Amino acid sequence: MNKLYYLFLSFLIYSFFGWTIEVLYHIYKDKRFINRGFLYGPICPIYGFSAVVFIIALTPFRNNFIITFIIGSLIASIIEYITGYLLEILFHSKWWDYSNEKLNIKGYVCLKFSIYWGVFAVIFMKLIHPKINNIILFISDKYGEWVYNLLFACILIDAVLTINSLFELKSIYIELQEILTEIKNTLDKLSESVSIETKIKLENKIESLNFIKEKVLNRLSFKQKLLLRSYPKIKSYKFESALQHIKEKYKLNS
Repeated sequence: MNKLYYLFLSFLIYSFFGWTIEVLYHIYKDKRFINRGFLYGPICPIYGFSAVVFIIALTPFRNNFIITFIIGSLIASIIEYITGYLLEILFHSKWWDYSNEKLNIKGYVCLKFSIYWGVFAVIFMKLIHPKINNIILFISDKYGEWVYNLLFACILIDAVLTINSLFELKSIYIELQEILTEIKNTLDKLSESVSIETKIKLENKIESLNFIKEKVLNRLSFKQKLLLRSYPKIKSYKFESALQHIKEKYKLNS
């Protein structure tokens, strides 16, 4: 059981470190705080999960820089690809896109960032984890059980709330896309030569559709807006017009 506590605590610590790195990077790049955490809490699970896999898979090779680099870059790239693919399949949204980078695979991963991950794997195994390892061992041995029980429950609740929020966002995409399509079709009809009576009916329909559209937009939660603001390059090939309308409405591109 101590090994479970150790890996879980490693996941938490490196998820928090990953979140901190993302926040600091965007403070430097964008000159403002951007919460890049996917969950409600201050963690980026993809960093924590990658770190745990690094610990399990790379410990036997930690003294061989080349093997650590190669396996580390492959592991991280596979995790990034699967995560990006599943997010797009489940929620019809592409949260990051490397399509403009050279030697990318469907925009989910690219050679440049795979190399970055490989370099990070070497640094992680040689410099970072050896220093953090003793702290993790101490906490997992002394307080592992209650830390695991408490924080696992918190993360589970956080994950459920986040997934529910994403499915609700997908539902908003669908409804908004249908409304925008109907508005466009009605405007097209209005541009044709129609009778005054028909024109009035079409104008009333547009007014009604705009009212419904605003009601749908008002269902967006603070968390959903925060996610869209944190990932300004997010794309949705199926609901792109709905996504762009949301971004323009709430100025989420800035």
